[in-house]
Amino acid sequence: MMELLLIVLGLVVLVFYFYNQVVSLRQAVISSEAEISIQLDRRGKVFDSLLATVKKYLAHESEVFTKITALRTQAQQAHPVESKAAEEELSRVVSSGAIQMAVENYPDLKSDQIMANLQEEIVSTENKLSFAKRGYNNTLEKFQAYIGSMPALFIVKFFPQLNLNKDYWRLDEATIKAEEQRRISFD
Repeated sequence: MMELLLIVLGLVVLVFYFYNQVVSLRQAVISSEAEISIQLDRRGKVFDSLLATVKKYLAHESEVFTKITALRTQAQQAHPVESKAAEEELSRVVSSGAIQMAVENYPDLKSDQIMANLQEEIVSTENKLSFAKRGYNNTLEKFQAYIGSMPALFIVKFFPQLNLNKDYWRLDEATIKAEEQRRISFD
């Protein structure tokens, strides 16, 4: 009688163990899927913010170049009195910190660094999103392999609510083609 009780107790412990393993792996799949959503949300917010910032810098620098070109032209073509006023205005623009003159003919503006930062953030964001997708697929693979093996297979049969009907992260053919053509635009 005692042996039968120990066998039943052993079986109950095994059922609890495998049940808890299935629950743990199931939750890991759900969490991994949520991470993809988080990264997609982050991507949208970061890209919109960065693009707006870059557009403002580019517009500002374009305005500065236009102003400098007009002042140089005015200084070169004006009479001596007007030329002096134009040169003073040009000096004021340069000394205001709006630009730094590396060489007199080529002002050093800040958009190149802003663009480099944008590129770095785009790559970083896409890497995070890719990592989240890979993590989800790996977690789903572990879950599917575990519930397809013995004795976890029986646990899922007895507790069907533990099963997940999830697919691996992948894009359909139409979306793949659209994404291959997608580019960031500064228009």
